[in-house]
Amino acid sequence: MLLLSLLLPAVRLCSQPAHTRLIYSHSLLNATPGAGESIVNSGGGFVAGKGWQATTENSQLRITLASALPFEGTFIINVTNFDPVSQNLPDDIKQHIINLYSRIYDNNKDIFETDGSWCNIRTGVGYSTGEGVAGFKFLAAARGIDTRDEERCIEDHTWSLTRTYEFKIIWTATYIYCYLDGSLMSRLPFAGQIEPFRYLLIGRDNLIWGYGAQPGVIFSNVRIYGPQSSPVQLSGRLLLQGAYEVGSHAMRTPAAGAAVPLQSPFPQAPYAASTVPAGIVDWVLVGLRSTPTGAPVVERSLWLRSDGRLIDPATAGTTVTLAAVTGSYYVTVQTRNHLAAMSATALVFDGLNASNCDFTTGMASYYGGKGAVQMEAGVWALQAGDINGDKAVTAADFSLWQSAARTGTAGYAAADLNLDGCCTTRDYVLWFENARASAASGMP
Repeated sequence: MLLLSLLLPAVRLCSQPAHTRLIYSHSLLNATPGAGESIVNSGGGFVAGKGWQATTENSQLRITLASALPFEGTFIINVTNFDPVSQNLPDDIKQHIINLYSRIYDNNKDIFETDGSWCNIRTGVGYSTGEGVAGFKFLAAARGIDTRDEERCIEDHTWSLTRTYEFKIIWTATYIYCYLDGSLMSRLPFAGQIEPFRYLLIGRDNLIWGYGAQPGVIFSNVRIYGPQSSPVQLSGRLLLQGAYEVGSHAMRTPAAGAAVPLQSPFPQAPYAASTVPAGIVDWVLVGLRSTPTGAPVVERSLWLRSDGRLIDPATAGTTVTLAAVTGSYYVTVQTRNHLAAMSATALVFDGLNASNCDFTTGMASYYGGKGAVQMEAGVWALQAGDINGDKAVTAADFSLWQSAARTGTAGYAAADLNLDGCCTTRDYVLWFENARASAASGMP
């Protein structure tokens, strides 16, 4: 281990978070991708039993991860056959070895004018105090070019081609750190990140001429760790067409004979409450997805209050906790008899502040641009009638309503679309209007 930490300011020696949950790994012995990811080798080669080698200044291994990384994590990679002095490129070319990005361009300088985040490690004799020695530069930006910072590191160091070195990058909501063989090299500000890392470029960066790979280096054993699952927070609002009353600008609560039960009706996320407070309209199932079509990362049974607020049954508060790591997620919601919905875009969950998801403001809030109906000016609600939960209002739902109506079903029943405690023609009218309009959810 390099004994360089003694040369660093004492403020840097504070302990960093220990990320122990492995969320990604690759040996780099081949270009075989994991599920949902892609790996593109350009101008490099795989050395049997060793890893991927940058053979020219144009070599690059691009890894697009299946999903974005958390807003706090640790990236580790091993490098060997590594010497920035003997492998230095002519013409003042900046040699890139490691690059993390939240978005990718043909010319990555385009990210400068966005809210994108990135970090790079550059090497070469441009970072040297004299002949035969060299170090590297660590650069990072949490949110666009205005947040960019950089630092030169160990410019008087000598390297061995036979040794294996470990580079490690740790990022948090406030700082980003660079380590070499366990010793802290640099700490840069990293507050304000809103776009999580997703792209890993090993070797050449996607910049204009002058930002090549360091030829000869062999990379292996990529590991990315995240924090242990700690709750993220959601503040949400949605309305149900069947229960909404224009006069009160709110939803009616169930009649006495159709009271919301203590037990959630959603077996995917069971929950039993000891009591249901006044003003609760129904249970809903809320989840988070990393991708629009992906499986839920987490799901919870929540209460829906008459003003449309999601309520955490564990606390009776409007800030809901969900057991997911920080990152970007689509918010999904399912009900007993209205169309399911998903947020139009992925929302950022930073673990510090509650992310807001409001399905009442307009169709633009809904993934796929459908599944809602306008109740009054500026107020939208999930469409009623999806009794069987197949994300469409069809004849199959009519059959379920008809059966319930014929048998006089009353109380807490899925066929009771307007939540008045009875299965009547009032529910049929809701179903008919939406079925005639071919109402369907936009949630995949």
